[in-house]
Amino acid sequence: MSVRSPSGAPPLRHRPTLAEDRLARARESALWTSALAVFVVPAWSGFDVLLEPRVARVFIAVRLGCLVPMVAAVWLLWRHPLGRRQPELLACAVLATVQAEIAWMVPRVEHVEFYLLGFTLAVYASGCLLVARPVWTGALVGVTWVAFGVAALTAPTSMPTEDLLAAAIYLVTASGVGVLAHHQRYRLATRESTARIRLEREQERTRALLTRLERLSHEDPLTGLANRRRWDAELAAACAAAREAGTPLVVVLVDVDRFKQVNDEHGHGGGDEALRLIAAAITSRVRAGDVVARLGGDELAVLLPGSDLGRAVALAEELRGAALRIGLAGSGPGSLTLSLGVAVASGDAAVPERLTAEADAHLYRAKVTRNAVWAGLPTPTAPLSVGRAAGAPAREITLRAAAGGACGRTVAAGP
Repeated sequence: MSVRSPSGAPPLRHRPTLAEDRLARARESALWTSALAVFVVPAWSGFDVLLEPRVARVFIAVRLGCLVPMVAAVWLLWRHPLGRRQPELLACAVLATVQAEIAWMVPRVEHVEFYLLGFTLAVYASGCLLVARPVWTGALVGVTWVAFGVAALTAPTSMPTEDLLAAAIYLVTASGVGVLAHHQRYRLATRESTARIRLEREQERTRALLTRLERLSHEDPLTGLANRRRWDAELAAACAAAREAGTPLVVVLVDVDRFKQVNDEHGHGGGDEALRLIAAAITSRVRAGDVVARLGGDELAVLLPGSDLGRAVALAEELRGAALRIGLAGSGPGSLTLSLGVAVASGDAAVPERLTAEADAHLYRAKVTRNAVWAGLPTPTAPLSVGRAAGAPAREITLRAAAGGACGRTVAAGP
């Protein structure tokens, strides 16, 4: 396990449901369609002046009066929570206001066809632009027909038959095209949104799975520590950084003493639990940026970038003492002991193979007595198969009594 960065799959981000996605798109289309209507309605006053100068002032006043609720609806769509909850209703209200306004004007003009064209634009806009349920275009069509019928019946003068026929043709065409277009668009949009949301969710699950697989490929499943593959990569990178910066680098190899005996006495489940407890004791004592790995079986390793021999030996001795305090089921504290070999290198001497060989040599010396820490200072001519420089006597640093009368020693080999 590396404490450099926590492992694990990132949490799944919230993905909108089909209803949430549809509502968001409905609000966006409603806002644009309503804003367009707010712009077009007063601009149509130019036609009033050119085509119907006799009633132009009245029409302009009506348009400006209808503009007030339309602007209010646009503001609600833009800034108010109601616009996020009911965008279809507000957009339909804007377009219905436009229809009621033009329906009132149609029986009072001479150039009916121009106003009938404007009368059908709102239906086309609802059918072709709004991202809403088709029922809203149907509702707008109903409002359009009712508004025109009321306007025709309450007009000061009756509309000529040809004008009524033209209005019917315009409205029937717009109603059919608008409703059918809206139904087809809605069906295709629903299918597209469903496919897109499913794809996004599948991509999210795939990313989470790949992250988990990447983590598992670098993690020992029993202890949660880094595995051998991860250790080799981290050690190579740390050695390269130490050679470039001239900083020290320490490797501590850890071996559980008499691990076969632990398995024999407590079963393989007890041996697995012992490894997990020792792994937890190590990871709780290293720094952020250090790497703890299980190399195989009962052999663990600790990588300490930027550490010196003194701090590494102190950590190794702390780990040796922590293992003595671990008690397995049916055995008290002292049933587990560790042998640890410590090697340090810096600069050009920081080579993975050499550093590992030196730490392994010190571990071999520690396992002679068990429950011990052996450490050595590197020298260019030091043999890799021993824990100290050739001809140099071992220098004992500390001596501690372990449970059961075994001696736990911390020894540094060096000149």
